[in-house]
Amino acid sequence: MPELLAPPAKNTFHTYGIWLYTEKSRAIKNLKKERNPSVHGDKHWDSSYLLMDYFTHNPLKKKSRILDVGCGWGPTSIYLANAGHTVTGLDVDDHVFAFLDVQAELNGVAIKTRQGAMASMKKADLANYDVIVGGDICFWDELADEWLAMLKRAASAGVKKLVLADPGRGPFLNLVDKCYDRWSCEMFTWYCFEPKRFTGSILVVNLDTKAD
Repeated sequence: MPELLAPPAKNTFHTYGIWLYTEKSRAIKNLKKERNPSVHGDKHWDSSYLLMDYFTHNPLKKKSRILDVGCGWGPTSIYLANAGHTVTGLDVDDHVFAFLDVQAELNGVAIKTRQGAMASMKKADLANYDVIVGGDICFWDELADEWLAMLKRAASAGVKKLVLADPGRGPFLNLVDKCYDRWSCEMFTWYCFEPKRFTGSILVVNLDTKAD
Protein backbone atom coordinates (compact mmCIF):
# COMPACT_ATOMS: atom_id res chain seq x y z
CA MET A 1 0.00 0.00 0.00
CA PRO A 2 1.48 3.41 -0.91
CA GLU A 3 2.31 5.83 1.86
CA LEU A 4 -0.44 8.33 2.65
CA LEU A 5 1.12 11.79 2.50
CA ALA A 6 -0.30 14.76 4.36
CA PRO A 7 -0.78 17.76 2.03
CA PRO A 8 1.43 20.73 2.90
CA ALA A 9 -1.47 23.12 2.22
CA LYS A 10 -5.15 23.04 1.28
CA ASN A 11 -6.05 22.44 -2.37
CA THR A 12 -2.77 20.85 -3.35
CA PHE A 13 -2.13 17.58 -5.12
CA HIS A 14 0.83 15.20 -5.14
CA THR A 15 2.31 13.93 -8.40
CA TYR A 16 5.70 12.40 -9.24
CA GLY A 17 7.15 13.31 -5.86
CA ILE A 18 6.17 16.99 -5.85
CA TRP A 19 3.23 19.07 -4.65
CA LEU A 20 1.32 21.47 -6.89
CA TYR A 21 -1.51 23.88 -6.16
CA THR A 22 -4.94 23.36 -7.68
CA GLU A 23 -6.63 26.33 -9.30
CA LYS A 24 -9.02 26.42 -6.32
CA SER A 25 -6.17 27.14 -3.91
CA ARG A 26 -5.97 30.50 -2.20
CA ALA A 27 -2.39 30.92 -3.42
CA ILE A 28 -3.36 30.60 -7.09
CA LYS A 29 -6.55 32.65 -6.73
CA ASN A 30 -4.62 35.49 -5.09
CA LEU A 31 -1.97 35.45 -7.81
CA LYS A 32 -4.59 35.55 -10.53
CA LYS A 33 -5.88 38.80 -9.02
CA GLU A 34 -2.40 40.30 -9.33
CA ARG A 35 -1.08 38.64 -12.49
CA ASN A 36 -2.61 38.08 -15.91
CA PRO A 37 -0.51 35.47 -17.73
CA SER A 38 -0.86 35.40 -21.51
CA VAL A 39 0.44 33.05 -24.23
CA HIS A 40 -1.33 30.13 -22.54
CA GLY A 41 0.52 30.47 -19.22
CA ASP A 42 -2.73 30.16 -17.31
CA LYS A 43 -2.65 26.60 -15.90
CA HIS A 44 -0.67 23.37 -15.57
CA TRP A 45 -0.38 21.70 -18.98
CA ASP A 46 -0.69 17.93 -19.31
CA SER A 47 2.55 17.46 -21.26
CA SER A 48 4.42 18.37 -18.06
CA TYR A 49 3.20 15.11 -16.55
CA LEU A 50 4.41 13.19 -19.61
CA LEU A 51 7.86 14.67 -19.07
CA MET A 52 7.82 13.79 -15.38
CA ASP A 53 6.86 10.21 -16.18
CA TYR A 54 9.47 9.93 -18.92
CA PHE A 55 12.24 11.20 -16.64
CA THR A 56 11.07 8.92 -13.85
CA HIS A 57 11.79 5.98 -16.17
CA ASN A 58 14.76 7.61 -17.94
CA PRO A 59 16.62 9.71 -15.36
CA LEU A 60 19.03 12.37 -16.54
CA LYS A 61 22.66 12.39 -15.47
CA LYS A 62 23.04 13.65 -11.92
CA LYS A 63 23.23 17.42 -11.46
CA SER A 64 22.38 18.21 -15.06
CA ARG A 65 21.96 21.85 -16.04
CA ILE A 66 18.51 22.16 -17.58
CA LEU A 67 16.66 24.83 -19.54
CA ASP A 68 12.86 24.45 -19.36
CA VAL A 69 11.47 26.34 -22.38
CA GLY A 70 7.96 27.70 -21.93
CA CYS A 71 8.13 26.78 -18.25
CA GLY A 72 4.77 28.35 -17.37
CA TRP A 73 3.80 27.61 -13.77
CA GLY A 74 6.85 25.38 -13.46
CA PRO A 75 5.71 21.80 -12.77
CA THR A 76 8.46 20.27 -14.93
CA SER A 77 11.07 22.65 -13.54
CA ILE A 78 10.05 21.80 -9.97
CA TYR A 79 10.14 18.06 -10.64
CA LEU A 80 13.64 18.28 -12.13
CA ALA A 81 14.94 20.59 -9.39
CA ASN A 82 13.53 18.19 -6.80
CA ALA A 83 15.57 15.45 -8.50
CA GLY A 84 18.76 17.43 -7.83
CA HIS A 85 19.25 19.22 -11.14
CA THR A 86 19.97 22.92 -11.70
CA VAL A 87 17.01 24.34 -13.60
CA THR A 88 16.29 27.60 -15.38
CA GLY A 89 12.72 28.32 -16.48
CA LEU A 90 12.40 30.36 -19.68
CA ASP A 91 9.12 31.99 -20.67
CA VAL A 92 8.06 34.94 -22.83
CA ASP A 93 5.56 35.98 -20.15
CA ASP A 94 7.08 37.24 -16.92
CA HIS A 95 3.67 36.99 -15.21
CA VAL A 96 4.04 33.21 -14.97
CA PHE A 97 7.06 33.36 -12.70
CA ALA A 98 5.05 34.28 -9.60
CA PHE A 99 3.09 31.03 -10.04
CA LEU A 100 6.33 29.09 -10.51
CA ASP A 101 7.94 30.71 -7.46
CA VAL A 102 5.05 29.97 -5.09
CA GLN A 103 5.03 26.32 -6.14
CA ALA A 104 8.82 26.06 -5.94
CA GLU A 105 8.59 27.38 -2.38
CA LEU A 106 5.91 24.78 -1.62
CA ASN A 107 8.46 22.10 -2.58
CA GLY A 108 11.54 23.71 -1.06
CA VAL A 109 13.44 24.02 -4.33
CA ALA A 110 15.14 26.95 -6.06
CA ILE A 111 14.65 27.62 -9.77
CA LYS A 112 16.24 30.38 -11.81
CA THR A 113 13.96 32.22 -14.23
CA ARG A 114 14.54 34.14 -17.43
CA GLN A 115 12.01 36.17 -19.41
CA GLY A 116 12.35 35.95 -23.17
CA ALA A 117 11.60 34.08 -26.38
CA MET A 118 13.71 31.27 -27.77
CA ALA A 119 15.38 33.78 -30.10
CA SER A 120 16.76 35.57 -27.02
CA MET A 121 18.88 32.53 -26.16
CA LYS A 122 22.19 33.11 -27.89
CA LYS A 123 24.94 30.53 -28.27
CA ALA A 124 26.76 31.87 -25.20
CA ASP A 125 23.57 31.57 -23.12
CA LEU A 126 22.87 28.02 -24.28
CA ALA A 127 26.42 26.93 -23.42
CA ASN A 128 25.31 26.98 -19.76
CA TYR A 129 23.00 23.97 -20.23
CA ASP A 130 23.30 20.24 -20.78
CA VAL A 131 19.64 19.50 -21.56
CA ILE A 132 16.69 21.45 -22.96
CA VAL A 133 13.15 20.36 -22.10
CA GLY A 134 9.70 21.64 -22.97
CA GLY A 135 6.06 20.62 -22.81
CA ASP A 136 3.19 21.91 -24.96
CA ILE A 137 5.49 24.52 -26.47
CA CYS A 138 5.27 23.93 -30.23
CA PHE A 139 1.66 24.89 -30.94
CA TRP A 140 2.03 27.59 -33.63
CA ASP A 141 3.46 26.92 -37.11
CA GLU A 142 6.27 29.47 -36.69
CA LEU A 143 7.41 27.83 -33.46
CA ALA A 144 8.80 24.81 -35.34
CA ASP A 145 11.30 27.07 -37.12
CA GLU A 146 12.08 28.96 -33.90
CA TRP A 147 12.79 25.67 -32.16
CA LEU A 148 15.01 24.48 -35.00
CA ALA A 149 17.00 27.72 -35.02
CA MET A 150 17.56 27.55 -31.27
CA LEU A 151 18.50 23.87 -31.40
CA LYS A 152 21.14 24.59 -34.04
CA ARG A 153 22.67 27.18 -31.71
CA ALA A 154 22.33 24.77 -28.78
CA ALA A 155 24.11 21.96 -30.62
CA SER A 156 26.92 24.33 -31.56
CA ALA A 157 27.11 25.46 -27.91
CA GLY A 158 27.52 21.89 -26.62
CA VAL A 159 24.00 21.14 -25.35
CA LYS A 160 23.62 17.37 -25.38
CA LYS A 161 19.90 16.65 -25.52
CA LEU A 162 16.38 17.91 -26.12
CA VAL A 163 13.33 16.22 -24.59
CA LEU A 164 10.04 17.67 -25.83
CA ALA A 165 6.49 16.54 -25.03
CA ASP A 166 3.33 17.40 -26.95
CA PRO A 167 -0.18 16.04 -27.61
CA GLY A 168 0.89 15.57 -31.23
CA ARG A 169 0.01 18.86 -32.93
CA GLY A 170 0.98 19.61 -36.53
CA PRO A 171 3.75 22.14 -35.69
CA PHE A 172 5.31 19.66 -33.27
CA LEU A 173 5.28 16.90 -35.91
CA ASN A 174 6.84 19.35 -38.36
CA LEU A 175 9.64 19.97 -35.86
CA VAL A 176 10.08 16.21 -35.43
CA ASP A 177 10.73 15.85 -39.18
CA LYS A 178 13.20 18.74 -39.15
CA CYS A 179 15.11 17.21 -36.21
CA TYR A 180 15.25 13.74 -37.78
CA ASP A 181 16.94 15.30 -40.81
CA ARG A 182 19.80 16.69 -38.68
CA TRP A 183 20.31 14.67 -35.50
CA SER A 184 19.89 11.23 -33.98
CA CYS A 185 16.32 11.19 -32.64
CA GLU A 186 13.75 8.96 -30.99
CA MET A 187 9.99 9.48 -30.96
CA PHE A 188 7.71 7.77 -28.44
CA THR A 189 4.00 7.55 -27.82
CA TRP A 190 3.91 8.00 -24.05
CA TYR A 191 1.26 7.94 -21.36
CA CYS A 192 1.01 8.77 -17.69
CA PHE A 193 -1.47 8.05 -14.92
CA GLU A 194 -0.56 10.88 -12.54
CA PRO A 195 -2.47 12.99 -11.71
CA LYS A 196 -4.76 11.61 -14.45
CA ARG A 197 -4.38 9.49 -17.57
CA PHE A 198 -2.90 11.40 -20.49
CA THR A 199 -1.34 10.22 -23.74
CA GLY A 200 0.95 12.20 -26.03
CA SER A 201 4.30 12.20 -27.80
CA ILE A 202 7.86 12.47 -26.53
CA LEU A 203 10.66 13.59 -28.85
CA VAL A 204 14.23 12.91 -27.72
CA VAL A 205 16.95 14.58 -29.80
CA ASN A 206 20.63 13.80 -29.25
CA LEU A 207 22.09 17.13 -30.29
CA ASP A 208 25.64 15.80 -30.14
CA THR A 209 24.97 13.05 -32.72
CA LYS A 210 24.30 13.63 -36.44
CA ALA A 211 21.54 11.83 -38.31
CA ASP A 212 22.60 8.76 -40.28
